[in-house]
Amino acid sequence: MVEQRNHNPRVRGSSPFAATMMGAVLGLPLYIPPVSIESVFLATVKRERLLPSGSAVTAAVSGGADSVAMLCLLQRFAPARRWKIQVLHIDHGLREGSGADAAFVLEICGQLGVSCRIERPEALSGGSMESRWSLARQKLYNETGTVVAVGHTMSDRAETLLLRLMEGSGLRGLGGMDYRGIGPVVRPLLDVTGTQAREYLKERHIPWREDPTNLDPTLARNRIRLSVMPALRAVFPHGEEGLSRSSAALSRWRDLQDVLTESAGNGMPRKEYLALPHVLRLAVLWAMAGKPRSGSDELGKTDSWLVSGGRGEHVLPGGLKLLADDEALAVHVRKGRYS
Repeated sequence: MVEQRNHNPRVRGSSPFAATMMGAVLGLPLYIPPVSIESVFLATVKRERLLPSGSAVTAAVSGGADSVAMLCLLQRFAPARRWKIQVLHIDHGLREGSGADAAFVLEICGQLGVSCRIERPEALSGGSMESRWSLARQKLYNETGTVVAVGHTMSDRAETLLLRLMEGSGLRGLGGMDYRGIGPVVRPLLDVTGTQAREYLKERHIPWREDPTNLDPTLARNRIRLSVMPALRAVFPHGEEGLSRSSAALSRWRDLQDVLTESAGNGMPRKEYLALPHVLRLAVLWAMAGKPRSGSDELGKTDSWLVSGGRGEHVLPGGLKLLADDEALAVHVRKGRYS
């Protein structure tokens, strides 16, 4: 193998690039210089324009390896990028040890010289437990008045894609984890694997907390992380990266779909609707219904009704009422069962 240490800076033509090309000519394995997590982090931030210079940034830090690595990277480049960093730790209080996680985050922030705020919100009402806590977190993020960086990694993105495939998700679910989240949320570690984040901390002797619930096999995501992903890597060593690239591509198609369906608003000419491909008709109906989290089968039935010439009223998933006549489609709030 041609290694970079063979390069002599005083000898013309002995650059790593020249050595790599010579290796290729001789049929030797190519030398590919390792890419550091720091350079990947910066490239992502710049390419996606996630954290412009001078930004006020709230780092959402749980105490786990991914979020601690993100905080260290943010603090590492804060002087050059003129970022103003603060930390938000959300203690849901759902398990023993959550208080110790909060204390750990306070301690590491003190060592880094970063201000830290601990929040203990109550879950909002309505929906599943996961959705209630998600809404509570989002409320806190929106109230910061800053960009909010979260520590999701390439590994999380790959796991999410597999999970959504098993659930039979559509385009929105498959491309759900993107560089920009809801509101002020950004994901600067989305091109870094969880393993890389841990290695970064180990090399610098920086501790982190392990969430014991991440080992709970009753949770679907944990089964994918602990059983499926290791088996996948054994067969496809770069499968994690491949899944992440596929998720990114699906995110771009999702964004295109959003652009194409935005014009529908609360209604559109019937002739234009019927001229759309089937997948876009369903996307238009979903947008007109208020983007509900479920109800894909009902949207399919509504589309079939319209294509077959249906006219009159039709209730969409989520409760909005679709009015269809010869000329146009329009939605109205359904005020009552018999309204």
